[in-house]
Amino acid sequence: MAPSLPGFVSRRRPDWEALSGLLARQRSGTLRLEELRTLDALYRRAAADLAHAQTFFPGTDAHRFLNQLCGQAYAAIYQPPRERWAAVRDFYRRDFPATLRRELRFVGVSAALLCLGILLGALVVLLEPRGAELLVPERVRASIAAGRMWTDDLLSVTPPHTVASRIATNNLSVTLFAFASGLLLGLGTLYTLINNGVQLGAIGALCLREGLAHGFFDFISAHGPVELSIIVIAGGAGLMVGQALVDPGELPRGQALARRGREAVKLVLGCAPFLAFIGCVEGFVSPGSLFPTWAKAALGLALGALLWSYLLRTGRTAAVATTAVPADSAS
Repeated sequence: MAPSLPGFVSRRRPDWEALSGLLARQRSGTLRLEELRTLDALYRRAAADLAHAQTFFPGTDAHRFLNQLCGQAYAAIYQPPRERWAAVRDFYRRDFPATLRRELRFVGVSAALLCLGILLGALVVLLEPRGAELLVPERVRASIAAGRMWTDDLLSVTPPHTVASRIATNNLSVTLFAFASGLLLGLGTLYTLINNGVQLGAIGALCLREGLAHGFFDFISAHGPVELSIIVIAGGAGLMVGQALVDPGELPRGQALARRGREAVKLVLGCAPFLAFIGCVEGFVSPGSLFPTWAKAALGLALGALLWSYLLRTGRTAAVATTAVPADSAS
């Protein structure tokens, strides 16, 4: 004779709760190795309970609960092997460039804001000489006033690998701030883009006014195209976050933020290896006179062209072929 449902639930509930707790710890990454055996044993007991409930108590809350619990436990225990390198490869082969192309309008607005900042900074310094005192750091102004670039002694004071590391860290902080400050309804990203543009334009204009335009171009030509592109992409990601908060559409604001945030994070993560690489270029190639200006400029243009060719073309052929398959099949 089958036991009553209340008796069955009260007798087996402790094991179910224990299994649910272990699954929660497994999802949070705090499950200890020795607890895996317990998790497996509790799952097998729950599977037996599910078979019992399906036979004697079908359609009840207990049956539905056990079905869900066993499904979660099965997914946790029998996870397919993760091919991490294949996932990374597919991300850079398809997801990252495809995401950027879908969100190109935000990247375009980000680029326009950066260019606006550069134009404003340059105009202020060129039209009002005292504007440099507000927009250009004192150390940079002192070096330019002495008739030399502040980057001339960079490699003689600090080893190139240390310079590259510091530059990469600084670039990473700017990139992350341009993205994360989008949580301030996009205003933080807007400020970051314009402020960085103003500083760049002001320094360039001051160098031009003091006869150091060649030195300024010599320094930024190798790394500038890629570095500014990365800042623009991160700014576009920040604007995506801000837009989801300001105008979530028909979705709840939290849900819109989660959805758009996932796409924005793809853009920022995708920039990571390029950010590290261009930090090395800025540390080893840009400062000093080891490489002639024409070589730095050629390298910068080539790297910029390669980056945007990759972003705008990679995966496009596969995507077109995929979308064309149904039409061919229908015919």
